[in-house]
Amino acid sequence: MSVARISPVMDNISVQGALNKVQEKENISFKDVLLRELYNVSELEKTADAITTDFISGKTDNIHSVLIAAEKASIALQLLVEIRDKVIDAYNEIMRMQV
Repeated sequence: MSVARISPVMDNISVQGALNKVQEKENISFKDVLLRELYNVSELEKTADAITTDFISGKTDNIHSVLIAAEKASIALQLLVEIRDKVIDAYNEIMRMQV
């Protein structure tokens, strides 16, 4: 029986890949990176929902894949929310600066 490696959430979100692409192409904006990662989080959630539906309907009996997919989607969403909060905090701090 072989055990497959669980890829880290950061691989799925590909933050490092996005940063490398930004360095290669200077015209990619932060908004584009954020929207792409938002789409990736959405895809992870859709995948988790599909696997959960398959498990409930009896098409699969692998509870581990259901839990892993749900946890990946949850962690990716939490990371995206934290990034959003940090961006909002940075914006508020800039707005508080006196000119």
